[in-house]
Amino acid sequence: MINGPGTASGNGRTALVVGATGIAGSALVDTLVGEGWEVLALSRRPGPERAGVRWLSADLTSAESLAGVFSPENPSHVFFTAWSRRTTEEENIAVNAGMVRDLLASLRGKDVAHVALMTGLKHYLGPFEAYAAGEMPDTPFHEEEPRLPAANFYYAQEDELWAAAAEQGFTWSVHRAHTVIGHAVGNAMNMGLTLAAQATLCRDSGQPFVFPGSETQWNGLTDMTDAGLLAEHMLWASTTPAAANEAFNIVNGDVFRWRWMWPKLAAYFGVEWEGYQGSRVRLSSQ
Repeated sequence: MINGPGTASGNGRTALVVGATGIAGSALVDTLVGEGWEVLALSRRPGPERAGVRWLSADLTSAESLAGVFSPENPSHVFFTAWSRRTTEEENIAVNAGMVRDLLASLRGKDVAHVALMTGLKHYLGPFEAYAAGEMPDTPFHEEEPRLPAANFYYAQEDELWAAAAEQGFTWSVHRAHTVIGHAVGNAMNMGLTLAAQATLCRDSGQPFVFPGSETQWNGLTDMTDAGLLAEHMLWASTTPAAANEAFNIVNGDVFRWRWMWPKLAAYFGVEWEGYQGSRVRLSSQ
């Protein structure tokens, strides 16, 4: 039997992954396919053909486009990992909250059981315009920390998710990842591949591997979220009743400082390195 729109095979569940070619989305597709799910993969450009995956394309900023694409589909679970960077936080809120609202509206009347929303560290540190500028909760961050007194598109996305859940009857989970590391081709936010490319170019050109961040980043504690771990966590929360309607601060659990990590990366690639030396040397200028 050939599966048509809205049908599932394997475990009888169909997952819609929004942002399926991104770092988190790519890992989710891999994880879901490995667990026998039928996957609807939504992205601007289709990824590689593979068994169990059907690629869809829609304009996330257009309610009409979303409604047209999802009219014949019936996913049981939704994983939302996409976002769009805009100039101001007001624009970020309008566009990114709108994408969540319109996507979920296009699924109204479907048999959606759960929606998982990926947000991030800015939930705790504030938006781009006021990042780490005000009073912040102590580390490690906890899910129950109150929202910061600043407009934040993550908060607006959560509000849209909760409103749709109350109206449409699905359960939800929010996954506040930190810097996500994983495999995704052509993704400009993928720090792992970006630093690997920088180190490789330095090695081939004989230039030093210069840290491109600030003094605070060089000396401060930081952590990462592995894309595979995040995918496993999102799948677990989406299928475990006890995890329903919860937010999670999801990180690997280990912390480090770049002043320790940078020499390790340099040694791996066989290059000389330079740390922060009084002023920031941006990667774009290098």
